[in-house]
Amino acid sequence: MNHIHKKMREDLQLRGLSKRTTSHYLLCVSVFTRYHDGASADRLSTEHVRSFLLHLAELGRSSSTQAGYHAALKFLFVETLGRPKVMEVIPRPRVRMQPTGRVLTRAEARHLLDTFAHRPFDYTFFALMLATGLRISEAAALQVQDIDRRARLIHVRSGKGEKSRSVMLSKRTLKLLERYWVVVSPRPPFLFPARQGGGPQKADLRPWADHAVCSKIMADRLRYYQPPGPLRVRSHDLRRTFATWLIEDGYDLRLVQVLLGHASPETTARYTRIHTDMIADTISPYDKL
Repeated sequence: MNHIHKKMREDLQLRGLSKRTTSHYLLCVSVFTRYHDGASADRLSTEHVRSFLLHLAELGRSSSTQAGYHAALKFLFVETLGRPKVMEVIPRPRVRMQPTGRVLTRAEARHLLDTFAHRPFDYTFFALMLATGLRISEAAALQVQDIDRRARLIHVRSGKGEKSRSVMLSKRTLKLLERYWVVVSPRPPFLFPARQGGGPQKADLRPWADHAVCSKIMADRLRYYQPPGPLRVRSHDLRRTFATWLIEDGYDLRLVQVLLGHASPETTARYTRIHTDMIADTISPYDKL
């Protein structure tokens, strides 16, 4: 199996898939072969794949998890082993639409940012996410050189799937970053460097570390400092809010797709939630007759 594992890793690299996807696919294949008592993948058949995927379904694994295993096994048999017939009659699990989180109103967004008013590092981080639609991992990885004042752009060099893109840098967002730079004085080259040590308490008093802040730490801070109440915001809700507000303001779905770094407009459409008052105020074509 080692030679198959090595070849599949090389095939994934040749395809240009991200390190995260490569690791995930290889893990899925390892789980698959372990289920069949460590048998070499080149000796397994359609029935082996079918029984494994049925096993996942019986365990109650989510449809997206099952689809991920299906994709990994399809790559294994089609690309690495050159046996496409193994997967021809095995249907891809249908991925059920999951709740996409919440979209904040403008009042809710202001209330959330006010929570961090006395924490300039956190305020700037989450305000920038709302202003640009960046994923939390993308915001955490930003470097000073990614802020292009002249072109009024922020260059995202470590996007999902290791794809780069650019997002807008408005005058207000630039002023936010300039004020942050003066008040916080972060350690270059990172825009949001980590602090030495761990935990949210007294983080502002510790010296800067020589690496970027961890996205998980920022997600924890978002949960930690939110006041008790019905408004419980996750980091991805800021991204959904960004997308929905742009659509509500009349921007084209394709533009929003590019700004979010989505490969498919269907993904962007799932992110956006148009508020009911905007739907109610929409003029029907019939009314224009």
